[in-house]
Parts: sequence; structure tokens; C-alpha cells
Amino acid sequence: MTLRETMQQHQTLAHKGDPAACREPIAGTTVQTGGMRAEGRFGRHIVMIDEPTGFGGEDSALNPAEALLAALASSISVTLRCHAALLGLKIGRIQVDAKGDLDIRGFFDADPAIRSGFQSIDLKVAMDCDASPEQLKRLMAAMDRGCPMLDTCRGATSIKIDLAR
Repeated sequence: MTLRETMQQHQTLAHKGDPAACREPIAGTTVQTGGMRAEGRFGRHIVMIDEPTGFGGEDSALNPAEALLAALASSISVTLRCHAALLGLKIGRIQVDAKGDLDIRGFFDADPAIRSGFQSIDLKVAMDCDASPEQLKRLMAAMDRGCPMLDTCRGATSIKIDLAR
């Protein structure tokens, strides 16, 4: 089955509107046993997260902010490729450059006006695609609306934190 056929099946399912059939529960666990390094398990995949040495870590893996930018950039690439397939566009290499600015005054609550998260995120998308300007505009609009991680970063996603004892 081609990517286009796979996406058409998912699109048909989405348009039927059955919430139970459309939901994709995702769960995992991270464990930090000392120091800043954490190991995460999500399904059958393992991810390592650490902090740079200047922030108490060993710099052995991405830090959480880098992991978020990587997830965002990768989600944009996936969304572009899937919607390009739906639109019948041939797309080759996709590169997403991601930059964000953190301010430790927010992390340490030194200034209540400063967020602890990214102050801004700048993304630059480059792709090998022979689409017309109008097709590219439509593709970018589909990505802007459909990208799950972009929506998560932009929106007010409800997050509940319970302290386990």
C-alpha cells in the first residue's frame, strides 16, 4: 500500500467522525535515577534525555528543550509528507531548522513576567517538491492546521500532574 492510500484510509476514518476510532492514545514513562540523565520508554522505543554539563548534566543526550524542538520539527516533516501524498504531490527531502529561546529567569522564578518555556520558536522549512506556488500554499496550510506537535506547542493543552506516593 502506498503512503497516499494509507493516508486516504486514515482521512476517510477521520471524516466518519467516530471519536473512539480516531483517538491514538500515546503513553510512556521516563525515569531519572540520579543526575540529570533520564531514560524514557514509549512503546518499544527508548529515548535518552540529559542536560549540558553547564546545567549539571553529562551532555550525553538531547536536553528536554532540544527534544521538544526535534519532536516539533519531525512532526512538521511527517505532516507535510502525509498531506503531500494526499494532494498527489511528489516530495523528496524535507529539512526543518528549529531555533528557540529559553530564559532561565523563568525557570528560577526570578521574574514573574518571564515564561519558563520557550520565549519564541523560529522554524524554517525547506523541501524538494515540484509543486506550484498555489499547491505549496495549500500544503503549508494543511500542515499548519494538521500538525499535532505544532498544535500542542501553540495551544492550551490541558496537562494534569499528580504526585504519586
